[in-house]
Amino acid sequence: MAGIGPDELDLAKVHDCFSIAELLHYEDLGLCPKGDGQKLIRDGDTHLGGRIPVNASGGLLAKGHPVGATGVAQLVEITPHLRGQAGDRQVEGTKVGLTHCNGGFMQGEPCAATVNILKN
Repeated sequence: MAGIGPDELDLAKVHDCFSIAELLHYEDLGLCPKGDGQKLIRDGDTHLGGRIPVNASGGLLAKGHPVGATGVAQLVEITPHLRGQAGDRQVEGTKVGLTHCNGGFMQGEPCAATVNILKN
């Protein structure tokens, strides 16, 4: 809907409530083909300096997974990157960032998902 594909992203904040969730979200968001989430990490693509740095701040688990504030925390983290003010975590040349957040459960499945594209 945003008219921006995965190859146009400079960085992403992906909902990592569990380690496997992050890998599955890489695939669902089109950052890699299905089944290649672990390869994306092994190849260093998601690391700072990689093709598509993901969760450069350590992700939600590094923040204690602030339930209810998760999506806001992701937006707060992307904004300094777009401004070139993220310090040691800065993804150089950031023009486009993505946030992805899941929340709430119904019969074992997430019932709400939000994807934001922020562009400088």
